[in-house]
Amino acid sequence: MHNRLMQHQKFNRWHEKQLYLSFAWLLSCLMCGFLFAAIVEFVGKNLSGIFTLISLVVLYGIGLAAIELFRRFWMQFSFAQQCASSATCSHCGKYGLFEVRGDAWPIYARCQKCDHQWVIGQDED
Repeated sequence: MHNRLMQHQKFNRWHEKQLYLSFAWLLSCLMCGFLFAAIVEFVGKNLSGIFTLISLVVLYGIGLAAIELFRRFWMQFSFAQQCASSATCSHCGKYGLFEVRGDAWPIYARCQKCDHQWVIGQDED
């Protein structure tokens, strides 16, 4: 039943959900940045030997994770903004007053006012 409700949600709620997900990726990226800074501070304590090597390997992994998390944030955020820019019904001019069908690209929409259907992100006919 939950999947059925998710497939027929309103655009505003869908768009809000996409923005929340994108900012969760950004928050995770920032947390990686803080962890990176803390480990750099730890390595700066004049450690030698195996601890320095392990710390550098961990820093490399955290750096890669931060880059990937930022990439996911940007992809999710730009996807939501691209959909929002084409969320106006071409027949009646209402913004965001339609149902979203599905959670992946392409986004199929049906206006709740005039029943016009289109694919968000493509040129209108």
